[in-house]
Amino acid sequence: MSTMYIRVKKDGFIFDYNEILAKNPGCEVIPEEIAYPERFIPEHAVERVEEFQKPKATRKKKAALDLTTTDIPQESAYTSPELSAEAARGMP
Repeated sequence: MSTMYIRVKKDGFIFDYNEILAKNPGCEVIPEEIAYPERFIPEHAVERVEEFQKPKATRKKKAALDLTTTDIPQESAYTSPELSAEAARGMP
C-alpha cells in the first residue's frame, strides 16, 4: 500500500499523514497517487513528452554586416551675401 496523506477539503492543501488531522471532518485521507500524480506518470506519456522536447532545427547565422563608413567631407555652410550684409548691419 502506498503512503497516505491528508488533504484539507477547503483549500486542497496536502499534509503528511497525522492521526489528529485524519479525525478532523474538514480533512480527508488520500493515497500518494492522488496527492502527487506527477510521480506516477505512465511511461507512454513520458515518451510522448520527450518526443516534443527534441531540439528543433536551428537557424543559420547571418553574416556580420560591415558597418564602417568612409570619411565624408563636411560641406561648408553656404550663406548668401545679402543675408550676411543684413546680419552685419548695425554691428560696429
